[in-house]
Amino acid sequence: MIPAERHQHIIEALREQSFLSMATLAQMLSVSEMTIRRDVAELSSRGALLAVRGGVKSLAIPTSGSMREIENRLLLRAALSYLEGCRVIFFDSGVICRQLAHLIPWSSGMTAVTNDFNIAHDIMRHTQAQLLFIGGELNRNDSSCHKVLALNSLEKLNFELLFLSPGSWNEKGIWHHEEHRQAWYSQLMSISHRKVILAESGNYDQRGMFKLYSLADADVVISNKISIERLLNGSIDPLKLHPVSPIV
Repeated sequence: MIPAERHQHIIEALREQSFLSMATLAQMLSVSEMTIRRDVAELSSRGALLAVRGGVKSLAIPTSGSMREIENRLLLRAALSYLEGCRVIFFDSGVICRQLAHLIPWSSGMTAVTNDFNIAHDIMRHTQAQLLFIGGELNRNDSSCHKVLALNSLEKLNFELLFLSPGSWNEKGIWHHEEHRQAWYSQLMSISHRKVILAESGNYDQRGMFKLYSLADADVVISNKISIERLLNGSIDPLKLHPVSPIV
């Protein structure tokens, strides 16, 4: 079997299972694990799959699940289009950013930065990327660090790309019930070259007493909220808005 045929078989197998070990692929294609590793290196360099410890992972976004899950996957697919060769990427805390981190085609030359313990754990276990975890006092409610020690860690850093996933947002801005996060996000926004907000429809106008930042502070606002253009009319530059059409 020539390499091109093996590559096709590997891609097709990952459509059925999101993760396959090197040993499984070698047995399935009747070749050595060394051959599989070469195939995986080639496919990974082309962005066709993600090489992780012990095997490979699909970069395809599944199409099954609830309506909200499917719409969020469209949001994530849009977010991937803003990577643009960035090698140092900061991930905000939250489920959407954690899902996005799983889809990034990481390499050893890239660096993931986050204050989310769960995202850091995933990056460490499943990718070849460098990892910088912004630690400090851990908030057990969302497994993140935002207080003084974490804030001080930002002083000497800067990031090419920042992905934000607000738990509560509306046309007036991003909100949270913890006041101390205002200082965190003010500093984080100031040291990030390109800022992308993932404004999930399910988090629109949720509870939040303190305003963290404005939608206008971002370079891009991606949202799957219905009629987002009308909703944000006058709130942000329309060129910053990336609407994702919900499935109907």
